[in-house]
Parts: sequence; structure tokens; C-alpha cells
Amino acid sequence: MIAESGQLLSEMVIRLLARDELPVILPLVQVLNPGVTLDVLAQRLQDMTAKEYQCAAAFVDDCCIGVAGIWLRTRFWCGRYLDVDNVIVDPRYRGAGIGQQLMDWVESYAHREGCEIMVLDAYVTNHPAHRFYQRNGYQIVGHHFVKSLRSTG
Repeated sequence: MIAESGQLLSEMVIRLLARDELPVILPLVQVLNPGVTLDVLAQRLQDMTAKEYQCAAAFVDDCCIGVAGIWLRTRFWCGRYLDVDNVIVDPRYRGAGIGQQLMDWVESYAHREGCEIMVLDAYVTNHPAHRFYQRNGYQIVGHHFVKSLRSTG
């Protein structure tokens, strides 16, 4: 696949998905969340869509091979920003530059939308993602704290 990456990238199209197209991302989202069923992911997607979730997707032919979720928000500390949520490339296509192309597309979109910064989260154990994002100019500037509100009884 990597040997064919030049041809793959030239045939690839990245675009913002329409709301009714969003379910196409669920199989890739499950790659990153293997312990969550497709039904649960579909319900979460429906909830997220109601809160203005967007997603850019990379396609070759009609096959979705990569996704990058998008939240446009404004906060006191930074103004308008784009939060990149769940950048996922189909494991069969990793190493072909698709993640880079997705991030470049999302950054251009952030500029067009008047964002001042982009932010994202990466699991602390996902060292390849840390290296990828740092190569792309991202800096670790804080900690993302999580407290479970699920009943322990």
C-alpha cells in the first residue's frame, strides 16, 4: 500500500460530510473505540450531531479511508478555535500520508472559519500520535482531566 501511496493520494478526495452521511464514519470510529458497540456509537453520533459536530472524511472511490471530527467553538482564553476529534485512518491505509492530508485539510478549514487556534486530545499512551501532532506544530500545554460519573455500585 505504501508503495502505491502517491497514486492513492492523487485519487483521494477529502471533504466535509453532510449530516446524513455521518454514519459512514462509524466503522472507523470503532477502530479507535473497540469496546463500544456500533449501536452505542450511532447513538452518540446522533447526540453529537445535534450539538453541531462535523466531520471531514477521506475517500478513495466510494470507500471512506480516514476521518477527522471537527468542533468549532469559542472560549474566553483563546477565542474561536477548532477542536480536532478522533483522527482515524483505516489500518490498511496507514503510512500512506492520509493522516497528514486530513490534518492539512482541517487546518485550512479552520483558517476559513476564522479560528485562532486548533486543539486536540491524544491518549497519553498513544506515542505515535504524539510524535505526529508534534511534527505538525502542536505543543502539549496542559492536562485533560477526567472524572467518571458512572455509578460504582
